[in-house]
Amino acid sequence: VSFGLHKQPRAEREARVREVLALVGLASSAQRFPHELSGGQQQRVALARALAPKPQLLLLDEPFSNLDVELRERLALEVRGILKEAQTTALFVTHDQVEAMTLAQRMLVMNGGVMEQFGTPAEVYNTPASTFVASFIGSPPMNLLKNAPDAHPGVITGIRPEHLDITPTGWALQVEAVEMLGAERLIYGKWAHSSTDELLIIRTEESAAVPALGATLHVTPRPDRIHHFDANTGKRT
Repeated sequence: VSFGLHKQPRAEREARVREVLALVGLASSAQRFPHELSGGQQQRVALARALAPKPQLLLLDEPFSNLDVELRERLALEVRGILKEAQTTALFVTHDQVEAMTLAQRMLVMNGGVMEQFGTPAEVYNTPASTFVASFIGSPPMNLLKNAPDAHPGVITGIRPEHLDITPTGWALQVEAVEMLGAERLIYGKWAHSSTDELLIIRTEESAAVPALGATLHVTPRPDRIHHFDANTGKRT
């Protein structure tokens, strides 16, 4: 942890080490050897070492990639609090969109070295700038439909699974599969009276009735949640 503090007097160096170890919740582990620490604790040590010199900008390049899912999610929340308390700006690189949504105050979505969109997590999620962003941010991703009813030629219609409501009338879908996810369900359907194999995903609460496989289901997109993209460029219109 004191690696970047070698030019400081010993007393100041030791005081700073104690300060950052307390910041990352490892004050009681200061005398332990690396092999005595868990994977999550080792990641915190790495963060403490990076924070010790009080950098103006911290670059974190997929720091949680080798951790299991549960630990990764917990550390992501903790790191956000640590960075806020340390008042340090961080550029966090990740391929995990959940990490990005959890940690970021501003997100920059890259595609092949080109910036697709820059904004807050809410802006990126609610108003994606392209079909790439729409399909990358969100789990499951946004439905991107080339054959939506009443769609204009050359336009892709986007609607997130949670913005499709099951209604007595509306878009007719044939239920292909139902996925149980604890507090919610995902219903997969295809157009009931069309030769296209375009798949739609509907997200519902676990308390909603479960449709039978092969049954016809009607859904209605919320008008204020429909997105339109140019079919050639993929850009928002």
